[in-house]
Amino acid sequence: MAEVEERLAPGTVHLIDANGELHVKHSESAKDIVLLPLPSDDPEDPLNWTKSRKLLHTSCVVMFTVMMVFPSAAVYSVTTPISLVTKLSIGDQVSATGAMFLFYGWGCILWQPLALQYGKRPVYLISMAASVIILGLAPLCTTNGPYLANKILQGFFGAPVETLCEISMTDIWFAHERPLYLAIYGLSLAFSASLAPAFAAFINAGQNWKWTLWWCAIGIGVALVYCFFLMEETNYDRKPPQPAASADSIDAAVAEKGIDNSENLASESKPSPSGGTNSVDSADVESGNNIVYGRKSYWQKLSVIDKPRPNRLLEMMWSPFKFSASLLLSGLISLYTVEYNFTGSDVGYAYFAQVVGMCIEAVWVAFIGPKLVMKLARRNGGVAEPEHILWLYSASLFAVPFGLLLWGLGAEYKIHWFGLVFAQCMMSFSSTQCLSTSMQYATSSYRDLSGEFLPTLILIRNTLSFAINYGITPWINAEGQRNTFITVAVLALVCNSSMLVMIKYGKRIRQSSASVYWDYVKTARENGLSH
Repeated sequence: MAEVEERLAPGTVHLIDANGELHVKHSESAKDIVLLPLPSDDPEDPLNWTKSRKLLHTSCVVMFTVMMVFPSAAVYSVTTPISLVTKLSIGDQVSATGAMFLFYGWGCILWQPLALQYGKRPVYLISMAASVIILGLAPLCTTNGPYLANKILQGFFGAPVETLCEISMTDIWFAHERPLYLAIYGLSLAFSASLAPAFAAFINAGQNWKWTLWWCAIGIGVALVYCFFLMEETNYDRKPPQPAASADSIDAAVAEKGIDNSENLASESKPSPSGGTNSVDSADVESGNNIVYGRKSYWQKLSVIDKPRPNRLLEMMWSPFKFSASLLLSGLISLYTVEYNFTGSDVGYAYFAQVVGMCIEAVWVAFIGPKLVMKLARRNGGVAEPEHILWLYSASLFAVPFGLLLWGLGAEYKIHWFGLVFAQCMMSFSSTQCLSTSMQYATSSYRDLSGEFLPTLILIRNTLSFAINYGITPWINAEGQRNTFITVAVLALVCNSSMLVMIKYGKRIRQSSASVYWDYVKTARENGLSH
């Protein structure tokens, strides 16, 4: 099997079995769709969980995502009220927010390896428990030093929301299902970030700015209880897939061992826990072993201690260094208050434009995405390539630069405020789509490396976010708003055009890395750390 894999480009999969020639498990809902990754026969394999069990776990991931992201954006609409009653200037708050996002990225270097080594469930629970305390104390931090320290801790303990959730989704959903559920995760991430300022504006108007943070702490506390009783561990050490054995070779093995083949043939036709059809495992037939899998009780599912594994913690922490536009708008949202005399509440309400953008994106990615992948796979002889999902990104190719120009030039020439709101809507659509599509492409291309390279992506993204927050104001002061946004729009067009390069040459790049990738996968499997 390893020799066969090494000849394949990582991520290239035979997703559609139009003629029924592949002796592997198929989807129950669509008989020609191959179940990838190949599930085991273990009912406790997360890929074999029932649909309701998977949806329950997905709800836990979404709950965690929404409640952990809310606090990071809630203060956007209350920076002015905070500055009026504390010793924190708006500049202090912006700098602290930048540091928070920096640690959202760098914190992944520790939390992701811990989750893969010792379990995802304990990392989720620790993240939420610590965040409740941090946000509960946040309103007491009214000077720059304590406020900055609080934001750094918030980013560090909130870091699992950046990468761990995507891995949890890929743990339980098959390849043909992932576009939908990764889109749901991406939508919950962006939706909460955009809706939080609007909710904070309401809370500040009815209570005060302190309650914008205390309600966030309460929300995370609710999520902690929900996930403690309902979230399961999804780490699973699956064996390398075995090559499909022919009927003749199975019969020969059975005859040699003197085993009655009738029971094996009967078991071959029984539906598996995942809804597909089981194929006979030639290794088991040859040895004559009947594997009996145990089932977890409810209380065993609540365990916060995962099975022991060979320690590769330091190696995984080093991995992100080996693989080495919406935030721009968030940092400049004060334009509303300066140029259009918006109140703090008005700024919060303007964030509803981003919610509208995300709703449009949800339709585009969650409903169009899976259909596009299936259609292109059928057209490609049943073979699905990770690059197929990149065609979804074409909507952002022009929407991002247009939205940036509309925002920057619109504010420069004092167009009606609706123009800026519309730009927010476009950028929200694009940023949410970029998040879900890029993560899908990355995890589809190198699935067994996803736990290690996702922190690399987040590290780069959040470091750039920190740099943008730090440097955007001096840039505008030096170049002017008009020239700054024209430059940024051109850079966005150039960067987004890279999708065309990857669509054309992506498979060739993956093929060139195949031998290195499969060697890594083999080592990970031997150490019981395959994803």
